[in-house]
Amino acid sequence: MSQSVQFASMPFASHFKLGVIRLNSEKTLNALSLEMIHLIHGQLHDWQEDPYIVAVLIEGNGDKAFCAGGNVVDVYRSIVDKADGGAFSQHYFSHEYELDQYIHEYRKPVLCWGHGYVMGGGMGLFMASRYRLVMPSSKLAMPEIKIGLYPDVGASYFLNQLPEHFARFLALTAYQVNATDACELGLATHYVCDEAYHEILKQLASGVLDDNSHEHVIQHIERVLHTFTMSDELPLLRPELIAHEKELEKLMSGDIVNIYHSLKGFKNDSSSLMAARGNFLKGSPLSACLIIEQLDWAKGKSLADVFERETCLSVNISLYGDFCEGVRALLIDKDQKPVWKYHSVIEVPKDALVKYVEKVTLKQEECSS
Repeated sequence: MSQSVQFASMPFASHFKLGVIRLNSEKTLNALSLEMIHLIHGQLHDWQEDPYIVAVLIEGNGDKAFCAGGNVVDVYRSIVDKADGGAFSQHYFSHEYELDQYIHEYRKPVLCWGHGYVMGGGMGLFMASRYRLVMPSSKLAMPEIKIGLYPDVGASYFLNQLPEHFARFLALTAYQVNATDACELGLATHYVCDEAYHEILKQLASGVLDDNSHEHVIQHIERVLHTFTMSDELPLLRPELIAHEKELEKLMSGDIVNIYHSLKGFKNDSSSLMAARGNFLKGSPLSACLIIEQLDWAKGKSLADVFERETCLSVNISLYGDFCEGVRALLIDKDQKPVWKYHSVIEVPKDALVKYVEKVTLKQEECSS
């Protein structure tokens, strides 16, 4: 078995088992490789049929991150180094999204321990889980605009569960959400201490269930988690997004050109809000335009419809958009100086967006480099 993901089972309510999935690539902040995606999907499928496994916990190794994203470097290299016509890109994104959808629809409750960085592909796993635990170390973000992509992994669906101004702001700025805001917005379900991990597992293991019915399993999990969310030891984190909601509502109103002008002139004492502004202004203008269009399109759409369109969008952007240049500048050469296709959102022609949502064509084209 590969060591990139570790699987185990632990006691649950004495007679049953909790399946544990641990992302085990600490050096990459547990970035999801295609191998990891296949392994997780296969193990979840096996546990689905196991009557003794009544719930699943997904966690990440190391202190810094649950999962900082998908392994986009592999996608980049498959495009610039191989003449596969984008086959790996399609394979990677389609299988990643299939895993996310499988977790969303999983018949057994899934808990996700979202410590440290929970970003991009990590958010895909996190938001697909029924119980989404955050703690003081948690930093949730969708930073795709920085690499010329867009918030994928179902974000077109789950961000649209938020008020529009929050959805747009998180999608356009790579803002890192703290635990308090995550709970207030509904991105997370429970706020616990980082140090509570072992005690929570101990409490989940204790007690007795009459049977393994979904209802009884849910009741046991919620009873345990409620105890830890009421702890007097929880540090109070200030809710920054909620506190600045009126400002964000004004900033995110209108079309992408209006948002661009608003953010360009935005000033605030908050260093994190100003960092978010900088992320937008330095990010891909093409991505910014695609983000607004995708969020608008996805309103009211089913999760399955969203994943189907995201697959086309992600593959096309990786082949023909700003993705390769963004990954090169941020993760390969690390010069932090991407040369985007357009200088600002004002220059992006409306019809330039159409081809990115058309059916994927696997014809190799040169990426920006």
